Amino acid sequence: MLLLVPRMYSEKEFKGLVSLMPDDFKARSSEFWGYVEEKLQIFMGRTHRVYRDGIVRGGVEGLAFLCSEHGENFLIVKKLVENGAVLEVTEDSMLVAESGSWAEAIKQNPLDSISHEMYEETLRERDRYVSKRIDDTLRDEETGVLFMKPGRTVGLNPQIKIVKVCRFEPEDYLRSWQATLKTKTQPS
Repeated sequence: MLLLVPRMYSEKEFKGLVSLMPDDFKARSSEFWGYVEEKLQIFMGRTHRVYRDGIVRGGVEGLAFLCSEHGENFLIVKKLVENGAVLEVTEDSMLVAESGSWAEAIKQNPLDSISHEMYEETLRERDRYVSKRIDDTLRDEETGVLFMKPGRTVGLNPQIKIVKVCRFEPEDYLRSWQATLKTKTQPS
């Protein structure tokens, strides 16, 4: 079984996607992670593997990276690991670096269609890599948790039972805020 958490954006990620942060971001983020922690509580000590997008080194190194990048997600992953789960290498470092380079190129020139196409292709490659890592490491009798950035999709073995865990869809929260910002900036 795989528990799929379409994780809440970190503040840094959200700031990179919008021009102005919503007043309720911290409260909504706390609500989201509180819900996830509560639902995963029954799996403490029963979770075998933890996967998280962006993790290119497992164990202590992966936890240190996660701590520096996303504190709320780190706290939950840390508890799972302290209760016996293994933080798996989830992504290929070269693909992560490549997608970061394409994302930077898009920021520099948002209208460059080639950068957009290459970024999307690299994300598809990353998603395939994540799928293969899970297929290669998660055994039939094991329970795993996958924390994945909203909007990314992984095609998993149909024999893996997938249970989605989230209080609300982080991507819907982002889109709603973007729509609110758009209406605020349009002349009346």
